[in-house]
Amino acid sequence: MISVMSTVFRSAATIVGLVLVLAAAAFGESEKEKVLLALVSESAQWKPTDPRTIHAYGDLGDYYTAQSRYLDAEKVYQKRLELAEDALGRANPEIIPAITALARVSFAQMKYARTAELFERSLRILEREYGEQDTKLVPAIDEVAQALQADAKYPEAEKFLRRALAIRERSSGPDSPELVPDLSQLARVDVLKSNLAAAGTTYERVLKIQLKSFSPNSPELLPTLDALAALALEQKGDAEPILRQTLAIRESSFGPMHSETAKNLDRLGALYAEEKKYPEAAHCYERSLFIWSKALGAESPEMAGKYQKLAELYAALNRPVDAEPLVKQVLVTRESETVASLNTLAGIYAARDNFTEAEPLYRLSIAILDKRGILTSRQPVSVSADANLELLAKTATDYVELLKKMRRKAEASKLEARIRAVTGKQPPAKKHQS
Repeated sequence: MISVMSTVFRSAATIVGLVLVLAAAAFGESEKEKVLLALVSESAQWKPTDPRTIHAYGDLGDYYTAQSRYLDAEKVYQKRLELAEDALGRANPEIIPAITALARVSFAQMKYARTAELFERSLRILEREYGEQDTKLVPAIDEVAQALQADAKYPEAEKFLRRALAIRERSSGPDSPELVPDLSQLARVDVLKSNLAAAGTTYERVLKIQLKSFSPNSPELLPTLDALAALALEQKGDAEPILRQTLAIRESSFGPMHSETAKNLDRLGALYAEEKKYPEAAHCYERSLFIWSKALGAESPEMAGKYQKLAELYAALNRPVDAEPLVKQVLVTRESETVASLNTLAGIYAARDNFTEAEPLYRLSIAILDKRGILTSRQPVSVSADANLELLAKTATDYVELLKKMRRKAEASKLEARIRAVTGKQPPAKKHQS
């Protein structure tokens, strides 16, 4: 009976799917919800156990899920499950997809207890169908464990993970790569339980298994090695060899200028700095700073902390000449961030014609940037005289527009002339709303 009903359900799914494809092609994606709702509405004319009804609700729920409309999806999936139960029975394995869809949308809403309850129901159905030791149970066991872990129920999650692990071990052997996902998850649970020694032992076992399938330089090892390095750092162990190994893997796999390489250099540099191995730390930070400056831009606000770390190392190494330009760059990047915020706020006030609030903000921005007085001085200035010249010119241009709105044309003209003298070009014209 189950196989016959399954065939009917698959045929209905094919028909409904074809309708959706044709609807999307004819009306576009924006009309898809209307088509789905129409199919659900039409299903009221069919028997509740008609497979087309169940699939109409399923497709509508899938659409809402894809749109992140989880509450709507939950209601639709609940109806789909009830229809599937009526058509197939509450203990039929064919209803598991309906249970799974409802569980996953519950997880997306952080309803973890409800999620675990639904996945456990799927597990009980599978147990009745296949017994308690069949490998077909493992995905459902893992899903229960994931929900329990998200709900911070770590001992309960560990129990299910160990059960899944035992089933896989009996089926595939103690060194099978199939054990890696459950072992890794079990190690993460041990970390969350602050059982770091047990986590380390488990990650070592994972690494041993992986090395039978991958070379020591394979990027497939990185998640495990990174976890072992983090544990070594947390327990004040010897993390340096692991961090050097992960650095070598990232350099060979991603390239010496990749952001992943820079992150690894930062971790290794921080370790050396903590151990007061300042030359080694400086070398790591110099390399990572070069990579980050190319990736983010030398004056990006994100660079400030990176300049600061290397400057502190140079100070510890009694290299003030090297530290000084980095400290100045820290100030430049942080000033740029401050000016950007001031200009945004000034623009908001100006858009509301609140000139008395906007003007002081522009003046403050210019004062922060214009330390050399290149906008206020009457002397010609080289374009390379200020690292923040572009931002300074942009701020001054916005201020010029404000002065014109305030009917202070003489001041605006002087500032415009100075911008031309400094940049060698006409300030960009503002686009006025008609």
